[in-house]
Amino acid sequence: MSTSLLTTIATPPSGRATALLLDHHEYAQSVFLRNRPAPWDDPASYARYFNQAQGLLKPDLAIFDLSHFYTHHLELNPLLRDAMSQKKRTGYALRTMLADKALTDNAIDLAQTLTAMASGQVVLQIPSPMQWLQATHHYSGSSEYSGSSELDSLDADDAENSSMYVADWLRGFAALPFSAILLDDRPINHPAPANRVGFDAYTPIANVTAHYRLIVGMRDSHGVTLHQQTIRGSVLPESYWLGEETTFPPGDFHITQIPAAAVPEVVLNQLAQLT
Repeated sequence: MSTSLLTTIATPPSGRATALLLDHHEYAQSVFLRNRPAPWDDPASYARYFNQAQGLLKPDLAIFDLSHFYTHHLELNPLLRDAMSQKKRTGYALRTMLADKALTDNAIDLAQTLTAMASGQVVLQIPSPMQWLQATHHYSGSSEYSGSSELDSLDADDAENSSMYVADWLRGFAALPFSAILLDDRPINHPAPANRVGFDAYTPIANVTAHYRLIVGMRDSHGVTLHQQTIRGSVLPESYWLGEETTFPPGDFHITQIPAAAVPEVVLNQLAQLT
């Protein structure tokens, strides 16, 4: 049974004074898989791999980032990429990707297996609608979308339109026992957008998560803000896991990502400092 993000932050199950929300994808792939691809097409194997990292690192909450799953499948699915390129309309590529039933069913199956087997609390992370819109733009097949000027012209209306597609897709995951939904607003494969948008542009997602009584947060390079909450998460920098940082940023909880290059002995030592 999942515990809400707010409950976990208030009383970290690890006994730490400040809850740790951990993104261990890159590190776990380097250490446990020796840089081999994650087993995205085998939900049980992926869940065991995820739990291996979760069991060793013992975060209060672990991040399950579905953007990696979609990147993996886009690389292997030329038919889907072709379907996404059929129209040049803004958002068409993202809408087509999220509407692919077979891919969505596989993603839900993966998420369902993971949450059923998870040894601790899990937060579902997906790109924010604006970031996902920008990251899928080039699949439209239109040269006008290949330059930064077109990306810079995207605004809150485009973000809100995209959030409707994401919200419809998200319903398939919202009933699963995640502790929260996290929208990752860090740029994926392009410069930071000129037009930043906030929760006001993502009302469809806020409505879906509210219906399922889920907390939704926004992650950026500075930390995490939670919708309609004053609690804020601060970034524990990647350099901490390399042994280069000894101070902790102020915040109600810490969000952090262990880099692939981190040395396991150093990581365990740094974990021990988070009391």
